[in-house]
Amino acid sequence: MFKEHMIDKRNCTDAVKLRRIDRALAIIERYLFANGKQMKDYRLPLPSNSLTDDPNKAVDEFFFPTHLNDDDVDETVDTSFEKAKLNPEQENFYKLVLDAVMDPNSINRLFFLSGDGGTGKTFLLNFLLFNLRRLGNKVLATASTGIASTKFYAGGMTLHSAFRLGINHEPDQIPSIPVQSYFGRRIIESNLIIVDEITMLEKTVLENVDKLCRIMVVIISGDWKQSLPVVKNSRSPEAQVAVCLQISNLYPMFNKTRLTQNMRLQPSEIQFKEWLYKLGTDTSGDKIAIPKSMIVESREELIKFVFDKGFDIPSSDMLKRLMLTPLNRSVDLNNSIVLSSFNTESMDYYSIDKCTNDNPLSPYAADSDVAGLNKLTPAGIPAHHLHLKVGSIIVLLRNLNTSKSLCNGTRLIVKKLQTNLISAETICGSNTGMTIGISRVCNSYVDERPDGVSFERFQFPVREAFAMTITKAQGQTCERLGIDLSDEPFAHGQLYTALSRATNSKFIRVFAPNKPTDKDGNVLINNVVARGLTFD
Repeated sequence: MFKEHMIDKRNCTDAVKLRRIDRALAIIERYLFANGKQMKDYRLPLPSNSLTDDPNKAVDEFFFPTHLNDDDVDETVDTSFEKAKLNPEQENFYKLVLDAVMDPNSINRLFFLSGDGGTGKTFLLNFLLFNLRRLGNKVLATASTGIASTKFYAGGMTLHSAFRLGINHEPDQIPSIPVQSYFGRRIIESNLIIVDEITMLEKTVLENVDKLCRIMVVIISGDWKQSLPVVKNSRSPEAQVAVCLQISNLYPMFNKTRLTQNMRLQPSEIQFKEWLYKLGTDTSGDKIAIPKSMIVESREELIKFVFDKGFDIPSSDMLKRLMLTPLNRSVDLNNSIVLSSFNTESMDYYSIDKCTNDNPLSPYAADSDVAGLNKLTPAGIPAHHLHLKVGSIIVLLRNLNTSKSLCNGTRLIVKKLQTNLISAETICGSNTGMTIGISRVCNSYVDERPDGVSFERFQFPVREAFAMTITKAQGQTCERLGIDLSDEPFAHGQLYTALSRATNSKFIRVFAPNKPTDKDGNVLINNVVARGLTFD
């Protein structure tokens, strides 16, 4: 619609203009393909050399990207694979998988990899990915979340994107992917499929994916001490266990390997790691004593500890600082306190809301109906009113481009605020330090309850992110961590997930007001660990 106004017409002949438009369409198509979309989904014309016209080229480009360079790989991903040496545990797992990929008659074709932080799970998966691709094998690397998918050595994507899965997952529902399509061929031509952070996926998801991937070599990876699937309208750990993969008939079929040799653990941290493991597997229901040395007495003290150097620091340093809490209300409170200390340019953004079902909030007037929608902020939907300041940290609430690590959970620093555009710098994932433009998008919410209200919200897909929920932070690590436990953990693995985000226990502080203490002054906190799980 606006292409005539967006072309630099200086010294631009008609032929040059057509080439520029074609080049723009080719770039758009590549981005759409990377996120499981096609040009026709947006009524866009195809470029002259479309990937759709040459599926062989598209599939080969996906598995063996020719554009790989250092900017396409997460700075936290170790890429020194050619010189890397595996420890005996890692070497054994590598050989098992390699034999399965190379021998189509191999009996062992399903593998589960687990291990505590620092044992090299991610490195081992990337080592496999790198070396199998070097041998000409096609590896489909996926994860349950966008953030986790950015940890792969190039080419990672969410499982939902790879298999074109919808939001709702019914049993025995085969993903509707034409076998000969680009998306279908990515799956059937894979020599190995990897699914990381498996503990957050409902069993139904993998059972449905299995219907497309039987007899294929599959690695799933995760840590059962971390968070389980979110169950609607329930906080019960038993409900979480009931829908997780361990309860599936598929789970016993996987050959299980648990890495135990910690590759980066300092001698002074051995006791802390042992304490974390006990905390993550203790199903007694007893409270856990948080060491007195970790406790702070106020939110202000917690914030000062995490952001001890202030906020005018390099993005790479800001990436290493994180505040976590179980509930969104505490997230909002902490974000508000931090943001109030900024004296930079600010902007207020208000959404346009529209009801999409026949259950309006008010039967009397459309204006009051919209006013009611404005007050709603369901999980994953941006707020009606966003108050942002230059220099503040925000987080994406949806996947924009997973190949560039612009996905649900990516944190950014606001650099410029305009009426219809937010310019922000990425501070996690690949391309850290890259400045991007974020515009408003349509965010849809569907309430499946009979009397529920479904609506669309046209708003920037972001929220403030000095603090985040514990669930949102799974898959991330930091060097300086503050945990606000004014609301105690209520779901399986929350406390373990929060405490295990830090690389060193010396740089963890906990704010837990009005909680009981033991005789040594350690603070006692609820520790929810679901019964019925095995910690392979």
